[in-house]
Amino acid sequence: PISRQLAGREAQRPGRCGEALSCGGRRRRRRRPERRRRQLRKRRRRPCDLRPSLRRSPRLRGALPPPPGMVFAVEQEGQGEPSERRAKVVVARTFEHRDSAHLTEKLETVRGTPPVNLPQADPEKLSLWGVSMRNPKVRSQLTRLLRKTLIFAESSEAFRAAIVDSVFPAEYSAGQAVFRYGQEGAWLGILIRGRLERKLIRHHQEILLGDVGPGAIIGDLGLFGVMPTRSFTVTALTSSAILVLTQEKYYLALASSQCPYSLNLFNDAAQMDNFMADTESFLTLPCFQGLSKDFVMTLRENSEPRVAYTGQVLMKEHHIGDEMYILRAGSVRITRGDRFVVDLPAGVVLGELAVMGSDNRRTATVTCNSLCLIRALHADVFKEILKRFPQDKRVFDHAYVSRLLSVEISSTREEVQGFNTFFGCAQPKTTDEIRELVGSTIKIDDKRMTAPKTPKLALPPLTPRKPTAVVAAANLGAPAPSPKDR
Repeated sequence: PISRQLAGREAQRPGRCGEALSCGGRRRRRRRPERRRRQLRKRRRRPCDLRPSLRRSPRLRGALPPPPGMVFAVEQEGQGEPSERRAKVVVARTFEHRDSAHLTEKLETVRGTPPVNLPQADPEKLSLWGVSMRNPKVRSQLTRLLRKTLIFAESSEAFRAAIVDSVFPAEYSAGQAVFRYGQEGAWLGILIRGRLERKLIRHHQEILLGDVGPGAIIGDLGLFGVMPTRSFTVTALTSSAILVLTQEKYYLALASSQCPYSLNLFNDAAQMDNFMADTESFLTLPCFQGLSKDFVMTLRENSEPRVAYTGQVLMKEHHIGDEMYILRAGSVRITRGDRFVVDLPAGVVLGELAVMGSDNRRTATVTCNSLCLIRALHADVFKEILKRFPQDKRVFDHAYVSRLLSVEISSTREEVQGFNTFFGCAQPKTTDEIRELVGSTIKIDDKRMTAPKTPKLALPPLTPRKPTAVVAAANLGAPAPSPKDR
């Protein structure tokens, strides 16, 4: 029929993308454009280790350098126009990169060596753990838990999946020690249940460092190889459970996943190992200029080394603090409120105002910009060291007073500025300030308003009087005239 022929002709007309065309009495939509279909195909087959900048277009893959330990090769398939070709990404795992070579060397060193002081797990619970790890739901929950920890937050999904396959659980009752100060150990613990208490041992005296909850990391210095012995004692406050990750399993997970972020973390930790062994560089830090060598070495021996990760908050403004930190490697950012103050490199002392002064509140917020190696010094330990070195105490007191004055002056200026903003300026503004507030188009008379001058009180002039005969005679020394003569 003619109606069907007309409908077929309308269907053959070119229409816009997504426009409904009639064909034989039916409604249909045009196919997606070729560009959109190629994007969907790439999204389905892209690997999880590719960076976001490398996922967008195959043309960017040749311009950007590949992540460490990975080699990218782009193969073009098909013939015709470039828009019709399909790009295939081939990801080759290799250990020819210097980072991977260093990892291979570490792995060969650790492999075959039994871990020291490794927690003993119950065989029955280990078998139940293996059965539960076969459940995809339980594995996804554990992967989400690892994503919330600082050490695995920026890692890839493949690396977190490898870590899930490498850990095993260990349980502790209340009061049982996980590890003690000075004990050897090269494994990491991730707390998943309960609370743990950390204590510092100095001169046969226990100093409480605080407790941690689920998601906390303990023993990361031993895992990275920065420090072979434990720097504090960890005890279970309640019935607790941790996931244990050995050094060998960690290196195997790095080698299998080749996560760029975790490889960079591994390389930075290897450099920190050199910082821990080098004592001369600690003496030459800018913050210790003018102090004696014995005093600086005493600070180093009594401080606790720690690793702080990217985005970790060391100190928070207006919070109570009882520790000061010596930044050994990395950089931190100082903020007050929502205002950025400065970025500080390695070689500075942080938090000394709360330790030395009577007010223990933090004056600013300190956030790590990168992986940082810090040495924490408790307030009680620091004050005992200052008593043993009175000459160095004077240098610290002078630096503390100058630092406190600068902080107080800046805070006073901010407080005055806040009052002026809310209540108005108490002093008259200058011409430039008024022009900045009102605008330069308004003419402002520079003449100051002065009060009208009032005439001074003037007395009438005094007329000189003629001297009398008595006064004239007295001046000449003659006898005064008689009243009759007057």
